[in-house]
This record gives sequence, structure tokens and C-alpha cells, in this order.
Amino acid sequence: MSKLQQALLGSYQRYIAADFLSTEFFDRRHPLIVQCGGVSAYALKTKIADCFGDVEVTLIAGDTERQTRAVELGEEIENEGNLLIIDGCALTECKRFGFADFVQIMRRLRADDGCEWDRAQTHESIRINLIEEAYELVEAIDLANAEMMREECGDVLMQAVFHTLIAEKNGEFDSYDMLTELCRKLIDRHTHIFGANHANNPDEALAFWNEAKKKEKKYKSTADAMDRVPKNLPALLYAEKVQKLAKKSGFDWDSAAGAEDKLAEELKELRAADGDHTFEEAGDLLFAAVNVLRFYHVEPEMALREASAKFMRRFEGVERMVAKTGKPMTDFTLEQLDALWNKVKAAEKAND
Repeated sequence: MSKLQQALLGSYQRYIAADFLSTEFFDRRHPLIVQCGGVSAYALKTKIADCFGDVEVTLIAGDTERQTRAVELGEEIENEGNLLIIDGCALTECKRFGFADFVQIMRRLRADDGCEWDRAQTHESIRINLIEEAYELVEAIDLANAEMMREECGDVLMQAVFHTLIAEKNGEFDSYDMLTELCRKLIDRHTHIFGANHANNPDEALAFWNEAKKKEKKYKSTADAMDRVPKNLPALLYAEKVQKLAKKSGFDWDSAAGAEDKLAEELKELRAADGDHTFEEAGDLLFAAVNVLRFYHVEPEMALREASAKFMRRFEGVERMVAKTGKPMTDFTLEQLDALWNKVKAAEKAND
């Protein structure tokens, strides 16, 4: 039996050339057939080499079969009647991977004979990992480090798939359920793309999204929407989200000036507070500060992180200057340390 006959009778994956070029979800372990035509030979060769590496490819041209390799394929493969039969390859030999490959690897790790650590994990045991990975991705974005972003995006995705596979084993939901809900959400909330609405700018698009989300979630009131904001968000981010929901109901200052006056008022109340009220007034002061930053379109969580990083950087500079004197920092007065701080600050600004 010829290879063509085997392919036509066997469990081969079948694609027309255009679909082959646009998909990444075929199972690379099993061979596939591609019907040529309508795309360039270069595109087909690149796709094969990119996804499968140096695997053997059989060109079926008319009644003949010719063994060749992807990098050696000629222009004649553009003929509509030609077929390519591409041998499968092991995951460990792939040059590039798609989402289906990733899920397959994760399933292998979670299998009964897989990795002992991966098999032992639960939703609860790895929950903190997602938070850590998300912050590492945010750091990569802040550093404008594309290589770091590439890695951290993958780490965040791994956490989501990890939880999905745990849920699948628990009988809660599977990857198809997860992706179906995600795709359904994207379609239903983009009513200006997949529906009758029309957005002329990003603000209008966001308004349509929020309106669709409100209907989807069946919020009974703004207070109900506030109550559904995740309680384990970082406190500054949580406060910002609650304030933005209040703004949608018209409960907001007309300008930053009103928020700034409220901040000054809360600081005055904190100074006058005593005992148990100090804690309460301190929270009010922070909440008011978040309100002010919101008017300046500043993310308070990220602003505070940057301020902390800046403080640490400058403190380290002061520490180095003190070390050169051979004395401990405790021997210096606050005024002396502040003078060193100002030197470090000036040098830093001069280098900006």
C-alpha cells in the first residue's frame, strides 16, 4: 500500500493550505495531509519548518510520490491538486508550540504517572502563585522588557490552565468550558463589534462593555456591584475600583479640588484622633488619597510601589555614603542623614 493510500485510509489530520497556515491547534504527534493551492510555497515551507522542524514531507504530485524535506520543497507544491503528507513528531522535538501542545504537556504532568508535585497541587495550594506571577508580569511591563514579558505571560497562562486541569479532575469544569465562557464573554460584551452598537472612541467602547457586563452579572444596584469586587485585591486597587463604581452612579466630586479638600479634612481628623479612632481615620485618609489620584489618572497601587522602590534606591545610596565614613548610621543625626539623602536625590535627578 502506498503512503498516499495509507494516509487516505488512516487517521490523518486533513487541512487545506490556507487553514493549515492559520492554525496552531493540530496535534503534532500525528501526521497530517495538506491540500496545496492558493498559498505560496515559501509560506508552506516556513510553516512546516517552524512548527515541525526537519520532519519528512511527502509530496503527492499527480500519480507520483516523491520523498523530500520541508526546506527542499519546490514551487510545484502550489498546484491545487498536489498534496503534502507531513510526518508527526514528538513534543520534545517540536520547534514551536501552540496552546493545544501546552495543554497536552500540562496533562502529562498531571497524569497518574506524571510529576509528583504537579499531581499533588490543589486550587488552594497554588492560589498565591497566580498573584505572584501577575505582579512579575506587571513588573516586566513597567520595565518595557519584551523578553521578560514573553516569559511572564506564559507563567500567568500556566496558572490559569493549571487551575482548569485541577477543576477538570474535580469534575467542576474543563478547558472547553473555560474557553467557551471566555469567548462568549468577549462576543457578548463587545456589542459594538458583534452587535448593533457603534463606538466612535475608546470611552464609548468601554461604556458599551460595562453596560453589557451589568446586564450579564444582573447587578441589583451599585452597592451590589461594589460587593462583588474581589475582597482579596490589594487595598489601594480595591478602593479605586469601589470609587469608580460610585462615580458611575454620579456619586463623585466635580473636580480634583473637591477630592483634595477632602484629603486635607481627613488629615486634620487623623491628627485629632485618639485611641481606636486613629485606625479608622488612617483608613479614611488613605481612601481620600486614592480619590485624589483617581482624578489625576494615576493608579495608586503602582504609584505607591514606584515610590517605595524609589525610597529603597535612595536609602541604599545614603547607606553607601555613610559606610564610607566608617561610622554606623545611628551615629548620624536626622539632619545629617537628610543632607546625604538630598545629595543622592540630586545625583539621581542629574542622571535622568
